[in-house]
Amino acid sequence: MTKRLIFLLLAVICGLNSFAQADADRILGVYEAQLSNNEAKIKAFKYQDGYRMQIFWLKKPKNDDGTPKVDGKNPDKKRRTTPMTEVVLIDKVTYEDGLWQNGRVYDPTSGKSYKVELKLEGKKLEVKGKWGPFFKRMYWKKIQ
Repeated sequence: MTKRLIFLLLAVICGLNSFAQADADRILGVYEAQLSNNEAKIKAFKYQDGYRMQIFWLKKPKNDDGTPKVDGKNPDKKRRTTPMTEVVLIDKVTYEDGLWQNGRVYDPTSGKSYKVELKLEGKKLEVKGKWGPFFKRMYWKKIQ
């Protein structure tokens, strides 16, 4: 009887852990977003102990002179030649209480990073960059 009770408790605990992980993984997929007057597609994937979101497609990947758009304002000089189609926008977010947080969002137009909080409702992802008491919100649409 005791062995059955222990087995049942372990099964319940494992089931709860997999449910929480499945809830956290809802963020995985592809999103459409408007970034600096350019349509973008962003992929969310697991990375290390959390989640990362990276641009992989731009409607206008080149400047007017035909050169590829790059991450020219990155504070790390080595990354200023990174194509915009490879820029990581959100990094190191973890899931807790229905939100993905504790990570950073990168703004390639300024080269600055901010604390970030993500909330997914249906196919709409709210991206909230925070700096002290101030914040900026944008919404991305999940397409896959």
